[in-house]
Amino acid sequence: MKVIKDFYEYMKSLQGGIKTLICERSTMFFSCVFGLLIYSQLMTQHLVNTYDGLWEYTYHSAGKWELSLGRWFWLYLDKIRFGVSNDPWTSVLTLLLFSAGMLLTVDIFCLKDKKITFLTSALFMSSTAVCVSLAYRYMSPIFGFAFFTSVLAAWFIIKSESIIMPVLAGAFTIALSMGSYQAYIGCTCLIIAGNLVWRLYCTDISCKQIGLYIGKSIATLLSGGIIYILLLKVHLYIFNTALSTYNGAQSYSFWNTIKKLPETIKYSYIMFEMYFFKDLYKTNMFQQYKIYWILFAIYAVLLLVGFLHIWKRSPLRAGFYILVILVLPVMTNAVMLIATDVGISIQMTAPLALFIPILLCIVHKMEFRFPVLVKTLGGIAVLMALWGNIYQIQLDQNAMYEGKTAASAMAQEIVHDLAREECLSPDLRYCIIGIPAGNRLFYVSEAYGLSNNYAMVGVGWTDSDSSMKSWRGIFHHFCGINLNIWPSGACQTEIEEADLANMPVYPEYGYIQQVGDVVVIKTN
Repeated sequence: MKVIKDFYEYMKSLQGGIKTLICERSTMFFSCVFGLLIYSQLMTQHLVNTYDGLWEYTYHSAGKWELSLGRWFWLYLDKIRFGVSNDPWTSVLTLLLFSAGMLLTVDIFCLKDKKITFLTSALFMSSTAVCVSLAYRYMSPIFGFAFFTSVLAAWFIIKSESIIMPVLAGAFTIALSMGSYQAYIGCTCLIIAGNLVWRLYCTDISCKQIGLYIGKSIATLLSGGIIYILLLKVHLYIFNTALSTYNGAQSYSFWNTIKKLPETIKYSYIMFEMYFFKDLYKTNMFQQYKIYWILFAIYAVLLLVGFLHIWKRSPLRAGFYILVILVLPVMTNAVMLIATDVGISIQMTAPLALFIPILLCIVHKMEFRFPVLVKTLGGIAVLMALWGNIYQIQLDQNAMYEGKTAASAMAQEIVHDLAREECLSPDLRYCIIGIPAGNRLFYVSEAYGLSNNYAMVGVGWTDSDSSMKSWRGIFHHFCGINLNIWPSGACQTEIEEADLANMPVYPEYGYIQQVGDVVVIKTN
């Protein structure tokens, strides 16, 4: 009964925060409308990436593979949406979840200036992290849910002065987030650490309150990790499944995290540097003009002014303030501390995409007077970053569209040629050698090369199994033809008999050779 009473009291204490969210719903509305506008091509043209998005397309029901990656809650989320992932509904749902997460974010930092709240949301919503999430359409709501719950966990901790219930609520929400997609734990850690930077600056927040906040945050993160691991182990046992070696899933272990901490902390800084300063991914059209260098230089100056303000009151507190700022990159890449063998793929970069919006929140909340010149330069730099974000994701969407169009045209011609040569049958096996982009008839504009790899439909298939899946996606989903496509590794005998080295290349006569029940097709 005491637990129920405590829960009731806790929810009552959150009423003010919930009312504020309702009043600030314009932020979510803006984010959604903004997202619908900038991702309209992706939704209306049913665009997906060249990898899993192309392989799964409109229907996928999570099973043992997803569970082996540690994503146990994904199974339930797919049951709720029946495995259906058609557009525009799926992308709209995902954008709603991302927008709800950004609404919580601006509420956490108590932002009142509409211009700043809209700008913060727009910076994140226009990131390649959101675009690539939508391009994995079969799982895009999973990304959205993981982001929303990761921010919700921080919201539970920050918006209540209670101790036990925020820890329990936040821990359970973290378990759900990680059970959907683990990489978003970085969003939770980043927001908690970013909010701590602001609290250290505030004169009305005592050291005791800061200590309590840190204790609650650590307890929540540790409890959330423990609940996640326990629920994962239960599901692995029930479904008789082992953790996969893919993306470091098998490395989940508290002791492994402690043992490899120096190595993973160092790697977290390296990945942070590569993302913002080494062009690991194409995230902004102004990257080549050092837009991130400019932004970080401006933020560094403003944070330094904050440090000087704190130093006047307490040198010890000022030193801790600098320490927390220096740890922000590690918090952002927190997933690397958990899955110690993982790298950062582009679909895992949401915490990194959230970094600059969080810095904007922190700096805006520091109530010292900015020089007009600094304000002007900072505003111009942020608007340039937003503009560069928008056009980068336009390039990525256009690349998916051009690649889809060119690959579809090639596949349709191949189907016509197969029918003409009487090699079109559901009972035959097909082995396609090459990729669409490797053929000289595959046409895309110069803008195609300015996009990220995930968006280059027709490129990027690195092994025979991936090539098979991608060709299947093109024929099945783009052309509506049920060809039984096999990987080249399973058709070596037939390929040798077809004399692949001397075979002509599509569209020359002879690029199709039938050997037994295998039809070998050479595209490049």
